[in-house]
Amino acid sequence: MALLKMWSIPPLAALLLLSIVPTGSKVVDSMSECAEFLLNETPPNVPGILEGGNIQDQNRYKPICQTFRGIKRYVTLYDTKNKIPVFSASKYIGTNSTRPREKKDWKIEPQLEDIRDDENMMMDVNGSTYNKQAVDSDYINHYTKRGFDRGHLFPCSYASTVDDKNSTFTLTNIVPQNGFFNKGSWNKMEICIKCVLDEYCINNNNIKEGFLVIGAQPGNNIISNKVNVPSMLWSAFCCYSHSENRWLASAHWGPNIDGREYLQTKTLAELHSELSTASSAFEVFPGTQCPLHTTVTEFYPKLNAGKKQCQCPPPILTTSAAPNLRPLLFSKSNEHRYRSSHQCISSNIQCFSVKLHKYSDFNGLSHHLHSSSAFPFSPCSNLKASDDDQSSSSSFKFLHPVSDSDTMFGCS
Repeated sequence: MALLKMWSIPPLAALLLLSIVPTGSKVVDSMSECAEFLLNETPPNVPGILEGGNIQDQNRYKPICQTFRGIKRYVTLYDTKNKIPVFSASKYIGTNSTRPREKKDWKIEPQLEDIRDDENMMMDVNGSTYNKQAVDSDYINHYTKRGFDRGHLFPCSYASTVDDKNSTFTLTNIVPQNGFFNKGSWNKMEICIKCVLDEYCINNNNIKEGFLVIGAQPGNNIISNKVNVPSMLWSAFCCYSHSENRWLASAHWGPNIDGREYLQTKTLAELHSELSTASSAFEVFPGTQCPLHTTVTEFYPKLNAGKKQCQCPPPILTTSAAPNLRPLLFSKSNEHRYRSSHQCISSNIQCFSVKLHKYSDFNGLSHHLHSSSAFPFSPCSNLKASDDDQSSSSSFKFLHPVSDSDTMFGCS
């Protein structure tokens, strides 16, 4: 009898262990369990949330290997307190299907509520309530009353197959997004960057491949008494381009308000500066070869001239990195819009006020003007920040000698 007991205990213990510890769980403990969607299998560094690959509060922030029909599609880090994603990340491999035409059935993540539940996302049942995530009813009333869309982080248009696209319609990949922003400047940015990915992100094996991270910064407002409304959304991509023989990267962000025009294309370094805190640095692709100080705006004219209707921003709005200000400063076609001249000081000196939509901080801009051929005149030592400008854009006033052949125009 004792022998029987000794023999029977290990199988029983194994059964109990299997009933407690889930296998193949979709809500996981570490981003490393969904690493195939991250460049160099390395997650972003998000101050106070995800640092050095370690989640700072595992009770609040949950990595989700977004699984649909048994296949992992992309990864999301989800905030169960604000009930919105921190970010979603994916590897772009091109698209071979169109957006699903049937009625969208919004899904939820069952394992956020019970880790023993199904690892596949499931349909949100009308009338259901959950403690750790948003449901579709949280959005319905605010869609018409307050103008919020269910805004995708990882967009349906970037997903490859029909099942991949359907997997983006989960509320753990969604934030309350201003409808005009979602359908306006944010949508234009998504279309433009998809064109870049399709055209230039083809690696040495002739395979289309790019890495994306799209996130949201929590704001001060909520809907349905529980779902945080982000103050801003941000997006970044990086890829190796065989045709260009180099790594390419760019970033975008914008406030979650009415935005119908274009988002400026930024560098990764600028995104890092925007999202870093005093105690911790934000890095979207840490430990990689992604360029920090260049963008892909050089490709926009060619893409816009093609047949895809890429909707990339026009040159005057493309970037704040401004590797060359000459076209902006000296284009006669922009004179009527950007020139603001004042006769001052002497007969051969003119004073101009120039609006620069955060091309960089003043010191960086001044250094650029001194060290580059952006200006065909010398010196630029009289460039100074305007003291009376309180707008969101940086304002500069400067003096320079103007010869008969030189005409100075402002830029934006």
